[in-house]
Amino acid sequence: MRRGAPARRPLAAAPPPESARGDQAAVRAWVRILAVHKRALAAIREDLEHEMTLPRFDLLANLVRSDGQTLASLSRSMLVTAGNLTGLVDRAARDGMVERRADPSDRRAWRVHLTPKGQRAFRDAERRHAARVAKVFSGLSQAEISTLTRLLDKLRTTLREPDLPVPSRPGSARAHPERSARSPPRRTRTKP
Repeated sequence: MRRGAPARRPLAAAPPPESARGDQAAVRAWVRILAVHKRALAAIREDLEHEMTLPRFDLLANLVRSDGQTLASLSRSMLVTAGNLTGLVDRAARDGMVERRADPSDRRAWRVHLTPKGQRAFRDAERRHAARVAKVFSGLSQAEISTLTRLLDKLRTTLREPDLPVPSRPGSARAHPERSARSPPRRTRTKP
């Protein structure tokens, strides 16, 4: 640097545009949701899994809400693959918690039903589960829990909207906003 030359100051970074700050806040919120989910699930698993796994608890809970579901409907509601569900139902049937019965309206399908033993096991697990969930939320007031529930419901509603703007990869169906999220891309036939 020459003598007498003005000292150079480092350029201050320009503040990010408003949309980038919103994106950063959303990412921070998402990371916190994942962290809370992971810790809460670990705490609940710790209380339940000495007698019942969380997947089995989920299976029994789904059957308590609607007994006699097909494997396909259980797979959709539990968000698990058919292969994973088959193994889960097999083990629960082996332990006497559920039973498979032929579907009277479709001879190819089976329906899964809770047994009395499964109902008792679920009621016991549900009490432990409810007590642990209450402990997880014990740091929040009732008003805070209500606010959190309302905000999560609002987020869930947003996620259910079919046209949720999602950045897409080139060539994917979502890259074409005029196509519905639920309709497959149009295919054209070529003549041989």
